[in-house]
Parts: sequence; structure tokens; C-alpha cells
Amino acid sequence: MAREQLGICAEANLHASYLLFNALEGQEAALRQKLARVPLLLARLAEHFSEAQLTGVVAVGANYWDSLYPGARPQGLQAFPFTGNDNLALAEVWADLFIVVRSDRLDVNYIACQQIRQLLKPNVDLLEQLQGFRYLDGRDLTGFIDSPQNPKGSRKRQLALVDQMSQPVFAAGSYLHLQRWHYDLLHWQQLDINQQEEIMGINKIEGSLLQVPRLHPNSHALTSRLGEAENLPLLVMQNMPFAEHNSQGLISISYANEPESFSRQFGYQLGYSPGGQICVSQPAEQYDLFFDYCHADLCAAFFAPSLSFLEMACRPVTS
Repeated sequence: MAREQLGICAEANLHASYLLFNALEGQEAALRQKLARVPLLLARLAEHFSEAQLTGVVAVGANYWDSLYPGARPQGLQAFPFTGNDNLALAEVWADLFIVVRSDRLDVNYIACQQIRQLLKPNVDLLEQLQGFRYLDGRDLTGFIDSPQNPKGSRKRQLALVDQMSQPVFAAGSYLHLQRWHYDLLHWQQLDINQQEEIMGINKIEGSLLQVPRLHPNSHALTSRLGEAENLPLLVMQNMPFAEHNSQGLISISYANEPESFSRQFGYQLGYSPGGQICVSQPAEQYDLFFDYCHADLCAAFFAPSLSFLEMACRPVTS
């Protein structure tokens, strides 16, 4: 049975480090070997620093997958879906590799990232290293509980991991979408609590959905549920705030067992019907109300294969 990467369904941590790499030309064979070693490196550190609850995820960019693993491609894996309207400014990063390191100790994250960078250094260029942190017991910088509807237990695994029956080769893998959101906290903090709650669609203290008539159809919570309060979430979210210099916001990571889950949810938040296409020429009139107070400057799509796939793919082919 395929074994998933432990970081996909791990519980929340205090710190997260994110490494974005571009592969150097002609390094595919070496990278297949080394990417299979990254989970082993993390497992060794997790055993040494057991109290840190260290986990990680190795993911491959949609545009680099065929170069690295030409034998098979996850069904529907494609670059980040973009909109043709002006509701939201988006910028895609062309990253070949994405590695997530999460733990309850920042120094352990540092050690793990240092060793990963040393391992991959001859074969890649580092594009960015991002840092996230847990804020006020799971809130984001708006002061609201982040993703209070996030699935738990077996439901989390069901949503995040590719099923053995649907794609045997990629079983226990996950489609990963990365976004970095910058918050306009100056204007956000000028709103009173009632206004903030109606934009977010949830109670600021408890995180529960507002009651009608305060629950706006384009509130952040309701658009995340495709407009119906009864809908279960489509994605498993792993979000963490970041703050640096004069920029603050959220590093958002979603996992799903199929790429359409992200496209459906994000498309609805942009103002399209659940079955509509994101990339259209006409601007949508309605969209997530919170998008007036944030923008994303980094977006990318990846696939996080199972540990079994990483190990198998690095073996030499025998005739």
C-alpha cells in the first residue's frame, strides 16, 4: 500500500518553512535520487528532535513534472488556474520544486532547511525561502480563526489523498496549490467588528457561521463553501501567517485528491458558478468580499507524490 508524506495530514505546528527551487538543466536523474532522500532526512531529524513534531512535504511543479518523471503524469495536473478579470491581482511563480518543513521549533526548521539546501545545492537554484508562524492559537492576522471548517480525522485523509482505485500509480499523493496573500491591514483595521464579521461570514470569537440575514452570500466563508452553508469543504488547508518589514499576510497551502477541487472553490470565490470555468474573458460581477482587502503575489500548482512513488522513481530502470 502506498505511504503518504506525513506532512500532508499532520496536525498544526508553531512554525513552517517553505523552500521554492528551480532545477538546473539536465539534473533530473540526480534530483530523482535526492528527492527520495529528503523524507528520510526529515524522519531522522524528527526522531532526534522528537518533541518538535517535525514533518515535511516534497512537491513537484506542474510545469516540471514531465521533465522529472516522464513515465506518468497525475491526472489533471496543470499550472495554477488564472482568471481573465480584474477582481484579483495574481502572479504565478514558475517553481520546479516546493518543500514544506513544519515543526514546533524554529531552530529545528532551520536545521532541516539547511540540510535540504545543502543536499540539493548542486542541482537547483533557490528562488525563495518563506517563513510562517502560528498566531494566537490558529488565527490569521485579521484576528479571525483560520479555516474553522477544516476537515479532521479520516475526512482529512479522504479529501487530501489520491485514492488507490482512481489513480493506482499516484495513490496517497496530493494536489497542492500554494498562494501568498498580502493583507491590507491598514484598511481592514478601520472596519468595526460587525463589518469584519459580515465580510468573513463568521463570528470573530468562535469562528461559527453567522446567521441569516447577517450571512452575506459573498462572504469569505460562504464562497469557500460554494455558496451553501451546508456544503462540506473541498480542500484541506494548511495556512500560516507571515510578517516581514511592511508586508503581512497569509501563506496558504491547500491539498486535494483531485485538481478540480481547488479550481471549483477558487473559481467560485472569484465569482463564477460552481460548474463554470475560471479562465474567461468577461469579468465576474460577484466575488469573495475579503478579496477587497488582500492580494496574492505568489501562486503555484504542484503534486506531492507518495513516499512509495518517490522511492520507486529513483530506482534505475532494468531491462
